[in-house]
Amino acid sequence: MAAFTLPAPSFADPASDEQAILDIWSTYTEARVAGDAETWLGLWDEEGIRLPPGAPAVDFATFAPGTPERFAKPPAAMEIVSEEVVVTGDWAFSRGNFTVNNAVEGKFLTIFRRQDDGSWRIYRDAFNFNSE
Repeated sequence: MAAFTLPAPSFADPASDEQAILDIWSTYTEARVAGDAETWLGLWDEEGIRLPPGAPAVDFATFAPGTPERFAKPPAAMEIVSEEVVVTGDWAFSRGNFTVNNAVEGKFLTIFRRQDDGSWRIYRDAFNFNSE
């Protein structure tokens, strides 16, 4: 019986992959607080899907056009704390907590997909709030 082995991408480095995911969260919060919709949208895979609480899933093509308008009134503060990053080949996930305006708290589970150039982008993003 022959063994089957998947080739590892030449740019696969677990430590740098994890740091790249953490850097995405830094850019995400900076862009959100700055109201920078263009930078924020650049973090997303073109096949990305948001899974917001209490609403249907929405794909990138649907949510991207309205993002600049939604970013017109950005939060004063936002913090994302990734408690876990797991990378496996061209896929990764991050789980953690977030706080908006030092008041609204929630949690997230986000899947990332490696792009052809080796960078990471948000592929699926599920989040909810800790209270109503």
